[in-house]
Amino acid sequence: MQRDILIIGCGIFGAAIAWSLGRRGLGQRVLIVDRQPAASGATSRAAGLVTQVRADPALQALAGETLVAIELLKTHFGEDVGCHHVGALHIGPLAQQTALAHMLAVCTAAGIRGQWLDKAQVLAQSPWLDPEAFDVAAYFPDECFVDPYLLSSAYLRGAQQMGARLRLDTRVAHIQHKAGAVTGVVLEDDTVLPVRTVVNAAGAWSNLLSVPLGLPLPMAPVRSQYWITERSSEFTPDGPIVFMSDIRAYARSEVGALLFGARESAPAVAHPQALPENLQGFVFDAADPDGWGNLSDAFGSLSRYCPALERMGIAHYITGPSNYTPDGQPIVGASQSIRGLLVASGCNGSGITYSAGVGRLIAELVCGDVPFVDASRLDPARALQIDPFDPDFLQTCAHARATKSTG
Repeated sequence: MQRDILIIGCGIFGAAIAWSLGRRGLGQRVLIVDRQPAASGATSRAAGLVTQVRADPALQALAGETLVAIELLKTHFGEDVGCHHVGALHIGPLAQQTALAHMLAVCTAAGIRGQWLDKAQVLAQSPWLDPEAFDVAAYFPDECFVDPYLLSSAYLRGAQQMGARLRLDTRVAHIQHKAGAVTGVVLEDDTVLPVRTVVNAAGAWSNLLSVPLGLPLPMAPVRSQYWITERSSEFTPDGPIVFMSDIRAYARSEVGALLFGARESAPAVAHPQALPENLQGFVFDAADPDGWGNLSDAFGSLSRYCPALERMGIAHYITGPSNYTPDGQPIVGASQSIRGLLVASGCNGSGITYSAGVGRLIAELVCGDVPFVDASRLDPARALQIDPFDPDFLQTCAHARATKSTG
């Protein structure tokens, strides 16, 4: 059977798309290509949160699919993705009560479980929190976190079991099209692979392939970062994910330590054309290569919630590119001008969360099925007049990360 469906990129989105296509009986038609080892880019640098609690119904649905997929991978494929079903706490000052009440109502209406907790209940789960730092707390028990590399690898193994083929050390130079339809891709060595469907899931590098086709994607690779403390008995091994929305920070347990992240006021952003293929050693900001400046700015707010940070060393710092869009919506869908061209990118820091939902949506579009969510706001062509390489636009995307709410 001809492999006429080509997926460019074997990160979390590419792997999930291949898995979803395999579940629809198309596995033997799928070829996945990547320049680097599978899941070695932004995927392996993610914090691994899978959070369904969102105000947007479409994004709730994308996240919900991933929760379903995690269970399917475990029960039907025997895959351990390092899943910790710990739930999530959303805490904050009294001023956050109305917003939290609204989120609880929205989620309840969507069938997502949630409830108020008092301080004693919160501290029983997360004793590292200072009870004086927050007034209100909502708990959503079905949220979880996973090992991003294991989840991506599980999608990929499942896809290969269903017939998909993986080809690494393969760089796509450009996508060919004729008479308004995809005809193939040209590799770096000028080899032509004839295909009828191309899914651009190249992550932070997606615009390098998309812009030449007249489809500029409204996104930019913004620095995403988190820190992991030294191990300490103060941190509950399987405590819940904690979102501190008033300071735009989050934390979760990590093998006896605490993993935490905070939104910086002026995030570093990379020019897509300057981003190396191999992220090992890449520095977003030469003036703050290890994020100490950002951590220093956020430390006062973070230590107010977690006093242990004042006496705790930092064991690890992890950073990587996350594609942010000005409107906060991912970029998922089919081109209306080039038949057979689809895009899956612009995760806005939620690529792990959205992975199976994005996989399902792309598979439905490939098959010509009615999408399970309203994908109109995710349209790759929603900003055709922008220049994704313009410095001002890059800063607009960085600002979108700085102002993103937690969750």
